[in-house]
Amino acid sequence: MRRKRLLILAAAGMIVSAMLSLPVAAAEQAGTSIPAPPPVGQEDSQAPPTGGNAFTGDLPQSETVPYPTDIQLLEQGARNYLYKTYTVAANYEPDLLVEPPFSQGGYRYRFSEIIQRDSTPASNTKTVTENKTVDSSTNDQAEILALFGGKLPYSDAEGYEGELFLIPESLIISESGRTSYSYTVSGTQRLENLDSNDMAYVPKTMEKNGLTLTLQNVDWQITGSDDMGYSQVANQYTAVAYYSAPATGSKASGYTATASFYGEVTKLMVGKSTYTIVYEGEQIVIPFNFVPLIITGVIIAGCIVAAILLWRLRRNVTIYTMQFGVPELYGKARISHKEAKLDLSRLPDVAVRLVFDRKLVKKLYDHKVFVIGRHTNFQINLTGGLVTELPAQHNAEGAPGIDKTMSDGDDVTYGGEIE
Repeated sequence: MRRKRLLILAAAGMIVSAMLSLPVAAAEQAGTSIPAPPPVGQEDSQAPPTGGNAFTGDLPQSETVPYPTDIQLLEQGARNYLYKTYTVAANYEPDLLVEPPFSQGGYRYRFSEIIQRDSTPASNTKTVTENKTVDSSTNDQAEILALFGGKLPYSDAEGYEGELFLIPESLIISESGRTSYSYTVSGTQRLENLDSNDMAYVPKTMEKNGLTLTLQNVDWQITGSDDMGYSQVANQYTAVAYYSAPATGSKASGYTATASFYGEVTKLMVGKSTYTIVYEGEQIVIPFNFVPLIITGVIIAGCIVAAILLWRLRRNVTIYTMQFGVPELYGKARISHKEAKLDLSRLPDVAVRLVFDRKLVKKLYDHKVFVIGRHTNFQINLTGGLVTELPAQHNAEGAPGIDKTMSDGDDVTYGGEIE
């Protein structure tokens, strides 16, 4: 049995190896590579020369080489022209897009020329608001706006440049500092209808703007008199009193003005260039290769051998044990027509039903099948029946095994072939 299993495994291994080697040999014969599918979402950029046909295949690209945005094939007799279009950065070296010679679809392609299709500059823009501060000796708005001017040049570390424009409504003016100074506060007080020019009538201080002024001088004026005949005697006076006091104050020494400028600035970037790499293809002539035919023959022969082995090793006897008259499947066995022998020595002491394959019965017609039992050996003469029942074996203690000859007519049930 072990030898048979080894034969089956060897035949199966030969078949699998041959089937795996067939596509490899075919690929080596064709000398082509499997095309990679184009990336999803890419769009065609430039059309090929007039008369070109769309070419859907492509060679695997190096990781450092961009994937083509368009691939076109133009057929001209025995030669093909393959156009691969790339869109790359403007500073990309187009020679890096050129591939070494390669085979595709039965043609050998070699580099022919580079065609520059287009070159597009690129830039980014953004809006910017920037504040500017100036110093002024006056707070006059018109004069200060003139100090700012109307434009402000702009540039930053990111590379954006441009001009910003003044927003007059954003002007804010504030004092930048103050200086102290001293001065004299003066006041005058007029006192009328005084009956004499006595200083007692004149107050020594007066209040002005929250400041107390001190009397400095008094100017007396006669506003009325009595006629004494020979002279005039003053009887009414008006006093004009003058007061003063020192005071200090502060004033702005300068002004600071802040205003906003607004505008759009631009950053120049590396643009894009479009190149088409042209490859000229020459048809590859391949001699006929017998390897696939040989491999196919080996596969067919292996299948035939495996089928024969499986047919020869198939089981053709089904064994049932009879428990209380009810058949129970015990297993299957194989009887060779060259050695018609069946070993049942491991079965328990129960009745046995043997169901023979129809083809086995036909091949061994009128031949004997030797059955080795646990205590008794049987010889069954096959005469056309499919089912034979053997009685339970009972051996007396110390009694030797006995042989019994039976035919398929003894204790035989003719129920047809049992699957």
